[in-house]
Amino acid sequence: MNSLLSLPSVTSFLSLNGWKKTSEIRGAFQIWHSDEFPSSEVTLTLDEDHKRYRLLLDDALEEISECLMIPVGVLIEQISPQNFDTISVRAIGDDVKHGSIPFDDGIKLLSSSHKLLKHCSNQVKRFKNKSKHLSNYLNHVGMGQTQIGSYIVSIHSPLYRVNTDDEPDLFDSDISLGRIINKSFYSKIFEVSSIFSKKINFELITQSLLEIGIDKKDCDALIDIMGSQSHRDIEINVNWSPKESIEERYCKSIHLYARNVQYIVDYREILKEKKVENNIQLSGEIADLHRGYDDELGKAKLRTKYQEKDISISFSVSDEQYLTVANAHVNKIIVTITGELEVVKVEQKLTAHFITIDDLSVTENLEIDYSE
Repeated sequence: MNSLLSLPSVTSFLSLNGWKKTSEIRGAFQIWHSDEFPSSEVTLTLDEDHKRYRLLLDDALEEISECLMIPVGVLIEQISPQNFDTISVRAIGDDVKHGSIPFDDGIKLLSSSHKLLKHCSNQVKRFKNKSKHLSNYLNHVGMGQTQIGSYIVSIHSPLYRVNTDDEPDLFDSDISLGRIINKSFYSKIFEVSSIFSKKINFELITQSLLEIGIDKKDCDALIDIMGSQSHRDIEINVNWSPKESIEERYCKSIHLYARNVQYIVDYREILKEKKVENNIQLSGEIADLHRGYDDELGKAKLRTKYQEKDISISFSVSDEQYLTVANAHVNKIIVTITGELEVVKVEQKLTAHFITIDDLSVTENLEIDYSE
């Protein structure tokens, strides 16, 4: 069983328990020491494929077991990679700095975090037996131990797996449904934080929140998570299980600040008048197209006519569509999009976004008059 322990899980356990890597030898071995146990020395390979990995791992387990005074079997259970990602949500404020929080706000902190996670699970694209699998996943989401540090609650989101035959294009042997949901949760909160970190006006904030799919339920949870008086800042971190790989961009802390709550409140009010049109077809030129280095989807705007008014409609661009849209953008070719459109009004000005795209095509030699 010892050989099943991954090197990252062992070194992570050492770090968490006060050991520090003090040196490397010949590019093949690493040495760890502990101030609490000065006579202790743990030697491991730098690579799991090294022929001495298992032998040195057994020696290391014996050494750690003696220092911590726990049986090797129990130690192995503690080191074994967790089968869940831990989402930590920290409330920051003068009234919680001693590790206590008003009961109702503590409940809201946890329940709002869970609601945001649940919303992300519902937004996973359709696959066979989706409802059954999401129900099983949510039934296994757990509450972790609270921590002192302002006030921190933890959610254990399981690496729930789906048979890859149910949706081979969505799932593979390297990623679970749980990890897909957890990455979606992180991405959504990170994008909300990024929008508010930019000094942009409310119209652009509305456009950006529409683009990433923030709805009324998300707004309710984002407002509640900051407390009954919306006065606490929030810090979110995810401790990703080493059982599945994770890109570095998902390892940063996310901050939501109470000073931005009013924007969310105002945006929620605007959503009450949101209009959704299904199977609408609009044509126009691509006014903007970009994709960040870490972005999975591109973002574009279609300059078109809607209700006899000039409007730029945002939409997401998949890998399959990107070259087509980019060519149309460069050569000013007319693009026709059919899909589901959501429209809101900000200070008498329309803001719109394609929620889904059923068809995207280009039309040569078609001209559109944008003049009033």
